[in-house]
Amino acid sequence: MNNKVRIGIMSTAEIAHKVCQAIESSEFAEVYCVASRSLEKATQWANAHNIKIAYGSYDELLNDPNVDGVYIPLPTSLKKEWTIKAANKKKHVLVEKPLPGADSSKCLEEMIKSCEDNGVQFLDGTMWLHSIRTQVVRQKIQELGNVSKVTAGLTFKAPNEEWLQGGNGRTNKNQEPQGCLGDQGWYPIGAILFAFNYELPKFVQCLQFKLNKVDTIIEFSGFLEFSNERYAYFDCGVTSPHRSFVDIVCENGQVRIDDLVGGFGRTGNFNAYFENFVGSDRFFVDDLQGKEEIIKVEACNHTVKMIDTFANIIQSKKTDHSWHHKSFTTHTVLAALFRATQRVGEKVIVQQ
Repeated sequence: MNNKVRIGIMSTAEIAHKVCQAIESSEFAEVYCVASRSLEKATQWANAHNIKIAYGSYDELLNDPNVDGVYIPLPTSLKKEWTIKAANKKKHVLVEKPLPGADSSKCLEEMIKSCEDNGVQFLDGTMWLHSIRTQVVRQKIQELGNVSKVTAGLTFKAPNEEWLQGGNGRTNKNQEPQGCLGDQGWYPIGAILFAFNYELPKFVQCLQFKLNKVDTIIEFSGFLEFSNERYAYFDCGVTSPHRSFVDIVCENGQVRIDDLVGGFGRTGNFNAYFENFVGSDRFFVDDLQGKEEIIKVEACNHTVKMIDTFANIIQSKKTDHSWHHKSFTTHTVLAALFRATQRVGEKVIVQQ
């Protein structure tokens, strides 16, 4: 008997290819169907990925009683509408970030409330949080004592001038209102909040940002101030060499991850972001004198682990609201940072 969770994919966006592979690699889930606004496109994508059922509208997918949960990699402007529609049809929701609401958490609050009211899970697509390494890092932070400061970043160089000047969703505010702050910034901000156990900072500051020719953020650096003189710096964007890191300073040492999002070490294998990749197998701990220890962990595909998390929650028939809190906290901070672009260098209060 097949007890796998049946997932419907709502869109044939580029990221859906990687997540489709991960779903098929999970022992707890399977891709049941795919939908697009075009039946022809959905059918082509289904055939290419060996999916039996294709729908020419998202409503048709949501009306299928055999679908347990949905993966939503739609454009940011459509995520609220289709998350709420999915929740109202009692479908559990895995939604790709960034999340809607550039300067406010109101949209996300409504999305999460709809899921909670309907008794379904809400989970965003932050893959690295689900890796085996991340769980070991959490334990190591607890051993090293209270976190006092964090530095994090995610940058890469735009492949060409057209891409940089609005030729990609990340660099066109009509598709992604927060630009690279919402896309790349989600990761270092999430890593900082992970280190501080999802405590909201008191204030944030935009230290510097850069716009492209279509007035979209392509570079951003910021500061977060927490209680008791704790703080964090981050930067993100598409104007610098590839960096994906977090340094977490604790009372009795430091934890460092230098391949946070991709998990491919310093190999330069940028394609790991787009492949069904197994990695995230080591991180570093420095003692008070700066002596480095390399901590090896079991390698894994953190995208598959994310699907396992989603499927296991569905199978348990008990939603886990801690994931709702993590999404909401991360987006709340990003919204405050986006507002801070209007007051560069000034402290902006973080509002729930």
